[in-house]
Amino acid sequence: MESSLTIEELIQEMDKPNLTGWKLFAQTPSVHVYRRIDEGNKLLRYKCYSHITDVTPEIFYKVALDIEYRLIWDKYLKEAREINDGEKKGVYWQVSMPLFIDNRDYTFLRDYGEYDIGDRHFYYAMTRAEHFKNVPPRKKIVRIETCQTQTLLCSDGAKGLKSIFVYCEDPRGNIPKAVWSWTAKFGVPLYAKLTHNACIAYPQWIKDKNIKVPNVTEDDIDQVTTNDLVNNNNNDNEIKQEKE
Repeated sequence: MESSLTIEELIQEMDKPNLTGWKLFAQTPSVHVYRRIDEGNKLLRYKCYSHITDVTPEIFYKVALDIEYRLIWDKYLKEAREINDGEKKGVYWQVSMPLFIDNRDYTFLRDYGEYDIGDRHFYYAMTRAEHFKNVPPRKKIVRIETCQTQTLLCSDGAKGLKSIFVYCEDPRGNIPKAVWSWTAKFGVPLYAKLTHNACIAYPQWIKDKNIKVPNVTEDDIDQVTTNDLVNNNNNDNEIKQEKE
């Protein structure tokens, strides 16, 4: 995997998206997701552009970093905790997968911070898969060994935020076409609504951790537009790899 983007490169990507070679994967009124598959190494790459008008970047940033709260609102997250290996500190993450697909888990490092560049204030977070010798792989759970995310947020100039999220992963194993179709049609908008609800509820949850964050189901999802990427029989719809 190549090195991560610099803050300046992420700002340029946020302001002037470069989508050459990328295909629209899913979109909602506030979120647009594009995907590219590297055939040589089978890496899945995503770019997600968001404009959320009623959530500040500061709140979104705090929600993204709060592991305790993530376990409350993210129904796809089965387990998460801080881990360490000597002086190396990170996070363990296990994600519930649909159908009969084995769950995926991760051990990763985190890096985050705030930056003033030009006349804008930015919030930045990155995760990168990292081996922790005291957190070995588990049976019937696929350990993701190649994964990196970068998120950059800033104000939209009003009461909301703009963001760019860049994601790269080797998912390992067979991912059926039906899963990609569900993800594009329901998973992306459902997760966007879950995240939005979590951000809206966060200030109150900090004061009272017994409150419930509103759940989201497929019935709550607005109609979304998906690319032919998930509607045809192209081999891009299924990544076939042998589990290591």
